Amino acid sequence: MSQQKSFDLNLFRIFTAVYRTSSFSRAAEELDLTQSSVSNAIARLKLSVGEELFIRVGRGVKPTASAMNLYQQLASPVSEIEQVASSFEVFEASTSERTFYVYASESAILLLQGVVEHLLETLSISIVFREPPLIEEELQMDLQLEKVDLALDIWLPESSSFKSEKVMKDKLVCVARKNHPRIKGAITQEQYFNEKHIIFKMRRGNLSVADLLTKQVLPARKMHSEQSSILSMMALASKSDALAIASKSYSDEYAQMFGLQVFELPFAVEPIEYHMVWSHKLQQNPANLWLRKLLNQAIALRSNPRF
Repeated sequence: MSQQKSFDLNLFRIFTAVYRTSSFSRAAEELDLTQSSVSNAIARLKLSVGEELFIRVGRGVKPTASAMNLYQQLASPVSEIEQVASSFEVFEASTSERTFYVYASESAILLLQGVVEHLLETLSISIVFREPPLIEEELQMDLQLEKVDLALDIWLPESSSFKSEKVMKDKLVCVARKNHPRIKGAITQEQYFNEKHIIFKMRRGNLSVADLLTKQVLPARKMHSEQSSILSMMALASKSDALAIASKSYSDEYAQMFGLQVFELPFAVEPIEYHMVWSHKLQQNPANLWLRKLLNQAIALRSNPRF
């Protein structure tokens, strides 16, 4: 890089945004700039570096080897600077009328929404829960662009662009209607695989929840039907002889309503672990810190049966 007395350090911030989003337009949206401003900034940085930085591919861009090397050097210091800048923002919960947006799974929304509403009774703040997008890359992009403030998910990001914290645990159980003709009180592995199953399809990754969390290779299950909503799956189980897998917390909430038996699964499964995920640049942001604290408080209260 040529020596310049008045080098614009903001070019590095724009460069890292383009690198992370693989798009001039998305980087412009994240930084609240015009697309032409981002394009001009990258052109200026290219002249300073003396190397091509991005190659157009379809609707986006891909970094060159020079860009990859530059990003490795810049990612951490630029992120730290953004954290410091974000920490200067003022947030006072008692006077704020802000609306926060949180991506959360169906189970997490069920567990937390009522408790969160209770905690917000004396405030003018709103927290809106949304189910996450089907494509994981869209979830990450929405966090980076701050279209949502954080996510509560079983997904754990690998990118250094995000921070995360494990906040909840749950487990899988099996449910069947109470007047099932063959299963009463408990279930064996043989009984489990002899019955038809309502398969819960994960919203992302095209996986069933059993495929994701089982510790062993299981025999193929006989499919009765496939659902992407836990609530509709449990309703269907109540009206058929098919079995279903659901989280224990969800089953505890709805088993009586739907007339379902709840069993321990007859094989080993990993626990369901929920992570709170947010953009790294918001690590010290006062508003995001408050939101994480409130959600952790809601999780603690939800775990208390007296609430």
